[in-house]
Amino acid sequence: MWVRSVLVALFLLLTPGVAAAAPLGKLVVTPGESRDAAPVRLTTAAGCPAAATGYFATMRGAGLPDAGIVIVANGDVGLTHDKPFEVPVTLTFKDLAADNNVTFKGKYELALHCIDSFSQQSFGAFTGSIDFGADARYVAIGEAKGPQRPAAPLAPETASAPTVDPQTAVPPSPEEVWPEAAAAESGGTQPFLHIAIGVVGGGVVIALGMALFRRRPSSRGDADA
Repeated sequence: MWVRSVLVALFLLLTPGVAAAAPLGKLVVTPGESRDAAPVRLTTAAGCPAAATGYFATMRGAGLPDAGIVIVANGDVGLTHDKPFEVPVTLTFKDLAADNNVTFKGKYELALHCIDSFSQQSFGAFTGSIDFGADARYVAIGEAKGPQRPAAPLAPETASAPTVDPQTAVPPSPEEVWPEAAAAESGGTQPFLHIAIGVVGGGVVIALGMALFRRRPSSRGDADA
């Protein structure tokens, strides 16, 4: 960890104009108030000057080197020149404190520096301050206090069932509730109907045949007499 701290300090000392960067506006911290283990994002009040091709962010205060520590590495993701932009802090404040063997307490200044990525020349910085209490929580000071956001994603909301008035509600028909059963019932009665008609028809034919058969002998007997 100390090697990393030394490298960060050398980087800050070799970066021109970091300690006395020209003010560009306010830096908003989100969440504006939270525990030190919450992910943090920094939002500038405007875009960087047109000559800037990158940025990095620092933190200065009690227990840290005079030049501060880097909390956002040199980069250009999301950089704009005509409107505010947002940058995530690399680590949580809890991890930053552990990496630098310090306990954050009191007021600390955060600054996002607009720079030339090649020469490291600074074109100014957006600044904001936060204050750490004794309960491992921080609160952004003044205009630096941004909106509150949950530190972890919330569980998806469960859709509520629609409200139905029992006095005006119309109960669904059996066909709507069990469409498959209704279809099977309507389709299944037709074959039985056809079979019943066939049986009845066949019985009538047989009855007529038997009647004719019985009448023939009596007719012969009459003829013989």
